[in-house]
This record gives sequence, structure tokens and C-alpha cells, in this order.
Amino acid sequence: MIVFFAPVLIKAQKLSDAFRFSNNQIQGTARSAGMGNAMGALGGDFTSLSINPAGSGIYRSGEFVITPVYNFSNSEISLNNNKFSDNHTSINLSNIGIVGQFKVSANNTGLVSINYGFGINRLANFNSNSFVTKNGSAVSYLDDIANYSTGEKLYNSYLSQDYSDVEYRDWNAKLAWETYLMNPAVDNQGNELDQNYVSILHENEKVDQIKSYSVEGGINEYVLNFGLNFNHNFYFGTTVGIEDLSYRSISLYEEKFEQGGSFTYRDKYTVNGTGVNIKVGAIYKPNNFIRLGLAFHSPTLYQIDEESNLEMESVLAQTYNSYGVNNYNYEFYNPTKIIFSSAIIINKTGLLSADIEYQNYSNVRFRKGGNGSDNFTDLNTIIDNEFKDVLNLRLGGEIKITDNFGVRAGGEFYGNPYKKPVDDDSFLTDDIITGSVGFGYTVNKFSLNAAYRQSLIKTSQANDQPTFYQLPQKDSKNQILLSFGFKF
Repeated sequence: MIVFFAPVLIKAQKLSDAFRFSNNQIQGTARSAGMGNAMGALGGDFTSLSINPAGSGIYRSGEFVITPVYNFSNSEISLNNNKFSDNHTSINLSNIGIVGQFKVSANNTGLVSINYGFGINRLANFNSNSFVTKNGSAVSYLDDIANYSTGEKLYNSYLSQDYSDVEYRDWNAKLAWETYLMNPAVDNQGNELDQNYVSILHENEKVDQIKSYSVEGGINEYVLNFGLNFNHNFYFGTTVGIEDLSYRSISLYEEKFEQGGSFTYRDKYTVNGTGVNIKVGAIYKPNNFIRLGLAFHSPTLYQIDEESNLEMESVLAQTYNSYGVNNYNYEFYNPTKIIFSSAIIINKTGLLSADIEYQNYSNVRFRKGGNGSDNFTDLNTIIDNEFKDVLNLRLGGEIKITDNFGVRAGGEFYGNPYKKPVDDDSFLTDDIITGSVGFGYTVNKFSLNAAYRQSLIKTSQANDQPTFYQLPQKDSKNQILLSFGFKF
């Protein structure tokens, strides 16, 4: 086993990271989820503190709410008219928070109350599992690595150096070299030819291949909110959001050789980050039937620590193992959001609500990589050329069956920010569509809300291995949310 650390050489950041860290689809409470999270003009729900901070001002009393959520997802990859399905389940908290208020005016004029709130809303869920296989393939990853090494004219002595002295793009060549899966080519006299390589496979030897993916993590937002209620018809609020980002992926690739032997390639990628943003918003009620909302979200400034771990193990006459580990840090800015909202209240028996959210993904930026030594000029230029602005739409409705019981439904539509397909990277191939249904029951100071939410996501998954280079993948992400609320 050979272990090396390369503290500043590797930069694994991609457009897919920029999209992943920016595409927030808030989950929050079950009431909000059941209505498609269209809470920008409605307020009065803890989720709204992460959408339109003025929503806290709608509260007429204090409330504590907690929302456990059961997540289950299914992923389907297509290859040569075959479909490969896998799933993932998890339980976590979608939301926990408290809202309180200080009464200011006894006659409900002027500044009526100062409201406050703090807690957590979940903004993203990355969890998924997937896999794909190919038996009897005539194309081996080892041939690809050998051809690359020859094309780049990599010296034997270069591949024998420490990982810290080998460029990251050449790490897979070094892994194959260290595990005896790639050899120097020889001439007719049996002399080794430096800078020329062949894989250990025999001519026309076929291989069985399997690729699996496991992803975990998400983004939680810790909110600190203040809201003002003026005359019960104008509300203003601000939220400081502190975001906790966690992303862990393990990609496992295996080849079994037709004439005996095998190897395994592992790509472990871990990202942990902390970000901060400021949100401001207002809600206006011209009458008891209409509410209008406007909110602005500043970019979230993330400080990110990243670890990349590439490992290869061969099972030949002996077993060989080698891996390299890199740690890297940088700043990341996701795009500004502007949210326009409206809601119609129908005689206290029903309501309709809509949020329109604008984001320009071409404004995302990577900065100060490697303790400030890299400003990611090339990557940020690619972002300018490959990303575009989008409009996201959230719609929701509620009907009161009785004074205590209501049913809800909603839809969410998140635009695809990619202008065109992206080479050598995974990318979204269609808009993201989410549907939801739910119900709520209130008695005295206690409320119980439940919702079911499903998101459909289509991507093209990039892989180093030529057999699996770009694979269409469909993900169905499902959630069952249950919120318990207590007013005080």
C-alpha cells in the first residue's frame, strides 16, 4: 500500500459542483411542502423565513415546529436498452424552529409587533444510490489509460514519483502503473519503450464491468430572523442564513478479466462547507383577500474544504494497492435570488399561492483556491459560457374541509441552467419537476401537518470509463414529511 498527500495540486471542482451547491429546493415544514413551498406571500410558516423573511411578521402568536422526514429515492440508469435501478432511504429532520413576538401596539396601528425566529430549514438532499453493468465488453478502462499515457508521453520515471509530484490529470495512469495493470511497450527485440504503454490484457480479451455510485449529504440552513408587522397590512423582515453543506460520494468501478484477474478503482469525494447569506423581504396586504410579496437573497459565500481520494487495487498473481489523497480549500458564491410572490385568500376556506424565483447561474463563482493561490479563472470563464439564467416557479393551494382540517396540493418547476450538454462532466438534461399533496389538522394550540413530495430529475452522468462515458439517469426523490406544531 502506498499513500501520499498532495495538499495544493488538485482542483476537482466542476460545473456539476457549481450547480449542486446552487440548486436549492427548500423542504421545511409539511404545510409548506404540501403547497409546493409557495410561501413567499403567505408567511405564517417557518419555511417562509428562508423564502421571504417578512413571513415571520404574519404570525399572531409564537410557535414551535419540528418536522421529521422519511426520504426514499430510486435511480435508473440506461445502457444499450438495458435499465439498472437502485434505491436509497434515510430519515432526518427537514425543519425545526421557533417563532416568537413582542407586542408593541395595543390598538393594532403603526408598528404592531416585532417578531423573531430561529431554527433550521433543509435546502437540499443529495442522497442516492445507483449502478450499471456491462458483461463481455471489448473496451477496457486499462486500454484507455495506456493510450492516454502514450499520447501524453509520460515517462516511466515520472509515474514512479510521489503523487505530490504527479499532475492530478495523470493520477489514474500512476495508479495503473503502481498496481501493475499497465506495462511499458516493447520493441521486436524485447526492449522496453519509455513513454509507450500497453495494458496487461491479452489481445481481444474481454472484460466484465460494473460501476456503482453512492451519494449522501445535503444543505441545512440555520436561520436567524426578525420581522416587523405594520398595521396588519405591511410586513418587513430580514434573515441571516448560515448554511451547512455536506456532500460525500463514492464511485466504485470494477473489471474482471476474461482470462483471470481483476481490478477495482475507487473515487471518493468529500465536500464540507459553511456559508452565510442575508435575505430581506416584504409582504403587502392591500385587502383581506390579496397578499403580494417581494424578497431578495444575497449570494451565499461558502468556505469549502474538499478531499479527493483515488485508489486502485489489482488482483493478479498478487494483490497490489495504491492511492493518492488530496485536500483543497476554496471559496464559492452561489447566485443571487429575487422572488416575486402573490396569494389569494378565498373567504378563509381556501387559498392559492405562487412564487416566481429568478436566478442567474452564470454568476456563480469559485474563488481563492489553495489558500488564495488560485482564482479559478478558466473554470469561471467556462461557467460564464455554459450557464444561463432561469425562472423557478412554485404553486400551491389549500382547501379547508372543516375549521380544523384542510387538504393541500402543489407543484414546483426548477429551470435547467445548462445551455447545452457538457463534455467530461455530469449535467442536468431537463427541468426539475416536483409535485406534492398534504393535509393539516389543528386543535386548540396543537397542529399536525403531513405531506408527500416527489421530484423527478434527469441527468447525464459522466464517467472516466469509456463504456460508461455519458449515461442517461432518472432519479425519483420522494419524501414523507410530518410536522408537529405548538402555539404559545
